[in-house]
Amino acid sequence: MGVDELAEELYALPPGEFIAARDRAAAAAPRGERGAIRALRRPTLAAWAVNLLVREDRSRTELLLRLGAELRTAHQQPAGGGRLRELIGQQRQLVAALARRAGQLTADAGRPVSDAVLREVEDTVHAALADPDTARELARGRLTRAFPPPSGFGVLPEATVLQLRPPSAAPAAREPGSGRRTAGGGAGAEGAGTGADDAEGVDGRERRASVTDITERARAQERADRERRQRLRKARGEAEELARAARGSAEEATAAERELASARRRLREAREQVHGLTEELRRAKRSLSAAERTERAARGPAQRARQAAERDRKRAEAARAEADRLAPDPARPPGRRGRRRPGAPS
Repeated sequence: MGVDELAEELYALPPGEFIAARDRAAAAAPRGERGAIRALRRPTLAAWAVNLLVREDRSRTELLLRLGAELRTAHQQPAGGGRLRELIGQQRQLVAALARRAGQLTADAGRPVSDAVLREVEDTVHAALADPDTARELARGRLTRAFPPPSGFGVLPEATVLQLRPPSAAPAAREPGSGRRTAGGGAGAEGAGTGADDAEGVDGRERRASVTDITERARAQERADRERRQRLRKARGEAEELARAARGSAEEATAAERELASARRRLREAREQVHGLTEELRRAKRSLSAAERTERAARGPAQRARQAAERDRKRAEAARAEADRLAPDPARPPGRRGRRRPGAPS
């Protein structure tokens, strides 16, 4: 991409994005083009708005050039006061329409401008109408600054316009019942003048039609932009409402996800507890089985030991009874023995 093509892209950007885009382009460009790219100056807001106007509709620029040439010619010809007044009216309409359109274009580009900036746009358009060099510079669509309004050019007071018309320019009286003027030359001159006036009238009508057409186009564009902005506001309102609903849903989803995470954590802890209790239960069951085996193994010896103890207890009781029987009775006289029980030891 050459420097000219790059400049076309850069000067369509909002001024706030110009420097960064230019420096990136310069860094990526061939070495021989870097200096020319870095020399491109950032436009002011008003210059950018005018550049947008030029880029949107080139026929509008051509109309400006033609209208400016006619205005300059009318200013240099005092006898053309009526034509000058007409052109000034067209100028008012066109400049106002262009300023409004510039405001719409900058807003569409995401950088609305103030009324003061739009007045600079109007001044720049007036300057282009007054000066052909300025008009040609404007037509390139690469302005970097706004132009001040021209002095002594543009909207003139009505009295000044009337003074520009000499007495000879007043309409000549006609003879009753005659198509010939009584002053200002013979019939031949009148015919020639009429032909010139007709030609000029046709050109004037075409120019007026051009101005009217572009003014009507600008108004139609304004209406379309207004309707589009209304639709955009409605769409943005609906989008904001949906965004609020989406945020509410997202908050509910976040709360539900937190609750789910908490439930999962509790489930994991319960599973871990169940796992621990299950393992403990298995150990307890193993201990129970071992204890049951030990109890069964100890049951026989315990029974036998209990039986032996019972036998020993009975023997012990029998032995005490026998001892008591053999013991001497204090109440019985000495020397007497009781009868020996048969089978008792002597």
